[in-house]
Amino acid sequence: MTFYERLLPAKKCSGFKMEGYYVWCGSPIKGDGGRYYLFASRWPKNTGFPDGYMHHSEIVLAVSDSLDKPFVFEKVIIGKREAGYWDSTMAHNPHIVKIGDEYVLFYIGSSDGSAEKRAIGYARSKSLHGEWVRGDKPLNLPPNANNPSVVVEEDGSILMAFRDGNLKLMIAKAERYDSDYKIVNNDVFPNIKLEDPFMFKVGDHYEMLIEDNVGALTGHVRYGGHLISKDGVHWEPNTPVLAYDHKLIWEDGTSIQADRRERPHLLIDNGRVLCLFTAVKVGDETWNFVQPIAEGMIM
Repeated sequence: MTFYERLLPAKKCSGFKMEGYYVWCGSPIKGDGGRYYLFASRWPKNTGFPDGYMHHSEIVLAVSDSLDKPFVFEKVIIGKREAGYWDSTMAHNPHIVKIGDEYVLFYIGSSDGSAEKRAIGYARSKSLHGEWVRGDKPLNLPPNANNPSVVVEEDGSILMAFRDGNLKLMIAKAERYDSDYKIVNNDVFPNIKLEDPFMFKVGDHYEMLIEDNVGALTGHVRYGGHLISKDGVHWEPNTPVLAYDHKLIWEDGTSIQADRRERPHLLIDNGRVLCLFTAVKVGDETWNFVQPIAEGMIM
């Protein structure tokens, strides 16, 4: 079965939304106690979509006891802070991983709300509920780096996929998450605009879900693409390349067409892929859509 064929209908009561806010992004992880934690972005609806995030986005934590139930807001994790820091104005694009005995939250921030000042950095904590220590400086990546996604290798080194302001997909490596990053592929698909990578490792190879921004890979604007790589550096389209479309299918047999569906993330537990999380927009409503995945995808 293809990735697309493994996607199952979702429960209407699942997912994450907040009254009065646009909810976007969404990076899930299963905690040691068996609960599910979701790091998402939000910003007030009265600031507009999508541009309001540039000055008002903050990263929040939501929790659920079951993937069949809604995620419930718990607290703000990364918000505004005093002027002079790389992320003083906003925080967006969370990507949560566990490295050793601590959790590391990669995200983008901006010092003044401009696109040019967007950069990727991180915060770290010993606990998903705990206090998060934010980095004072961003990572040494090209200007306007966005959409971080990382694979933590067995030796603790980092493989990162991200894109720049022109939607050029890049790959970087680092010996540790807080060390220097070296660009190892500065244009994965020349002349193709891609964003929102989610990269993961399956056995002896790597895979990536991606938003096909102008439809150059899938033939449909903003549909989800599926890429594959032997080394995590050089990539090619999977066969078939379509990962998901904009049709949201519910367990009761009804469906709805999303205006936008972006920011794919997988929930992976003990090597098994459980759900696809995507940020969706229908009219003026946004939420994190949680779609189960059929048994069989084992890493």
